[in-house]
Amino acid sequence: MSDDLCTLCSSLSTTIYEALPNDAETTPLSSLWHTTLGEVYTSSLTCRLCAIVIKGWSQYRVVQVERATLEADYDTEYPPADLHSPIHEIPAYRDNAELEVSLTRLPRYIDDGRSQMGRWVVVCDCHVRSSTSFDVHPSLQTHLNLTRLCDEGEIEAVKRDAVYAPEELQVSQSTPETETEAEIGQHTSVAPLVSANPLSKQSLTVARTWLNKCVNEHGRECQPLDKPAGWLPSRLLKVASGRDRVFLRATKEIDPDYGDDHDDDDRFVALSHCWGAGGTPFMTTRGTLALHTNRGIEISELPQTFRDAVVLVASLGLRYLWIDSLCILQDDAQDWAREAAQMADIYRYAHLVIIAANSPGDTLGFLSPRETFDAVPLPQPPASPSSSNKNTNVKLCLQLEDYDWTHSWKSTGKPDHLRNEPLSSRAWCLQERFLPLRALQYGTRQAFWECNAIRANEDGKVVAQNILKMQQNHATRLAKTANRKMTVFAKGTWRPADREVGGGCRYNWVDWYWMVQDFTARDITKSTDRFPAVAGLAREVVRLRSKNDPEIIREMTGEYMAGLWKSGVLEGLFWCRAGSEKPLEQTKEYVAPSWSWASVVGQVEFPVYEWYEKRAAWKSNVLDFEPLAEYVSHALELRDHDPFGRLAGGTLTMNAPLLPVTKIKARQEKEPPLNDVFGLSPSRSEVTNGVYRLQTENNGSIWIEGGMDVTSSDGQVESDELVAMLLIRVPHVLDHGFVDYRSGLLLKRLDDGCFQRVGFIDGAILKETGLPFFKSFEVVGYPRPYEEGDMDTPPRVDALDFTMDDVERARRAKRHNHLALDPLKLEKQEVTIC
Repeated sequence: MSDDLCTLCSSLSTTIYEALPNDAETTPLSSLWHTTLGEVYTSSLTCRLCAIVIKGWSQYRVVQVERATLEADYDTEYPPADLHSPIHEIPAYRDNAELEVSLTRLPRYIDDGRSQMGRWVVVCDCHVRSSTSFDVHPSLQTHLNLTRLCDEGEIEAVKRDAVYAPEELQVSQSTPETETEAEIGQHTSVAPLVSANPLSKQSLTVARTWLNKCVNEHGRECQPLDKPAGWLPSRLLKVASGRDRVFLRATKEIDPDYGDDHDDDDRFVALSHCWGAGGTPFMTTRGTLALHTNRGIEISELPQTFRDAVVLVASLGLRYLWIDSLCILQDDAQDWAREAAQMADIYRYAHLVIIAANSPGDTLGFLSPRETFDAVPLPQPPASPSSSNKNTNVKLCLQLEDYDWTHSWKSTGKPDHLRNEPLSSRAWCLQERFLPLRALQYGTRQAFWECNAIRANEDGKVVAQNILKMQQNHATRLAKTANRKMTVFAKGTWRPADREVGGGCRYNWVDWYWMVQDFTARDITKSTDRFPAVAGLAREVVRLRSKNDPEIIREMTGEYMAGLWKSGVLEGLFWCRAGSEKPLEQTKEYVAPSWSWASVVGQVEFPVYEWYEKRAAWKSNVLDFEPLAEYVSHALELRDHDPFGRLAGGTLTMNAPLLPVTKIKARQEKEPPLNDVFGLSPSRSEVTNGVYRLQTENNGSIWIEGGMDVTSSDGQVESDELVAMLLIRVPHVLDHGFVDYRSGLLLKRLDDGCFQRVGFIDGAILKETGLPFFKSFEVVGYPRPYEEGDMDTPPRVDALDFTMDDVERARRAKRHNHLALDPLKLEKQEVTIC
């Protein structure tokens, strides 16, 4: 037995070596191993393999608990007692779970989506025999990749701080089969162990192979077919052959200057990086432009991230590099605005984008030695006539769930492989992630590759984009749900709630507004950069959706409204803060009109897309959202003549019901009960904190919960200053009636007759009950006027103000089992918000 493996784990090695040369996809190993998680945990105190299995299960549970929290799989006010307990202290895992271990050969999806045999992995499953979502006891899984050591890659590496000519840094495009692979078996697929040095020959070979394969084999799929001939950014850095410096070049002057040989290769690499606290320590200004152009910039003077980028570009055999702080004049407003407007083209047309995801600042670099994966060497296999007795250097390496990028982005609810990297906290870097056709990404533990054809990571995992169902790259996905006919207001459409977050129902503009939710959670140095930081994405959505038709481009460009879109205006207007802990803040200088999400600082969400998922999943196919307002017009005052850029002002005019606010009360802690009709009412919003009395036209007054966008520095807004503009209605049919939900904006009337958004309303229509000094709220239950099939029976006009015209419209509707007509019947009026 190995000194650091228990008897059972040591015995697995023989079976693994015997199975490797075979063609079988799965070899069961459960009978050779522990039978309960409790046994594995006890053994993990002395056995390295058991220890990393426990670690993998624990990491998997963290991700599952996070997902259950996001998807409201349990009552957050009364969470399960063991929600955050170690797995070995949870009886459902420790004693009652069934363990299943197998050696599995995972499929490797190639570019056209067909599968071929891929890597070997030991899969350790911990199946919970019986559980409910409310318990949050999902089955656990650990993947142990079968890897091989590659000592040569650790010895031969590019020197990080040295300066080389590109020709001297060429690395081989592929690594020949090693002796280790031949010994294990010609039909196996054992991935190399990820090198601790990102500049090792092994790591650079992987990166170069990804790039060459994409350029030479992926064809049109990964090419910017609309790129104008000879298009380049205004300036580029040239990595000069044999020099200790780089030169800033106006691209119109790129020629065989400065002692370089003539080179027609104008392919350029763009860098996505995090400037760090206090801004970048090195930039180009009007004062340094001539110096950086004529004398060049000594590489030793560059911050480490820039030096790393120069070395990597040279290692890949390329010559030109674009870095925003060096290629844009940072003290020239006109130059900055002009270059920011073409940001989408820079990242789309780049031959490659390097994403320095793991670095929190330019002074730290992104090619530092990396933390190695948890790996356990397998004992030497027994000698046999068909194999030598050499040590095969094979290890079992833990693959953490955080690095499972097979499904990513919010539309699938799965973790994104860069989500915890420092770069993912920066707002500017979101579009730099979405726009490239091919990107080389450096994470904390390994490098990743993304292009339109495949995604891959350094530990050997590769999968085709069409298998991921990601509709190619991220920007393409944004455009897929732009100006769609399928909207949340599509009447009679099946809308199962479990598909809203899962991505099955792709409603109009859902991906754009989910992108905004991610964007607003990120940090940005200047609030005025918020629109330029997503301008590239907006411009790309227009380009993709219009198919480069000039007339459609003009039309769609005119539909972009301060981060919202005309055809999704109701969905975009109804935003609020995300979560109940961190409040929103007002921007210190003007950024956007009050109706835009960009007018506040902090993460926002758009509840319309997850209303059913979070509040009434069991009612998701009963009734649809009903629009109460309609777009009239808008006007924007541009700062930089860029329709997607910074704003100096803007107004939006809507035709909508407008109700005066006559009183404000604090929201009661306990959710208002439903007493008038039978059934279960949907949950209320998590982020409202007040109850607003609204004066209606014919029905006296109603109460609806809501909240202010920001806390006013000069005290609370008085009720007589406010009006509520209703946007959306959601009627919910119960056993013997229905309840009525309304969503809209709280507006403050300004002296010029315009209105300013200050908050939102979102909740069921409520009424006050109880004694005069002990008032509380309960949900209003409305009786249905009639049952389906009883079309000749008129509604009870004493209960609700319905007319025979209403009955006739209901007779023609026939789209639901039960009908719930609007009890308020409010008139609309034009409202201008600034």
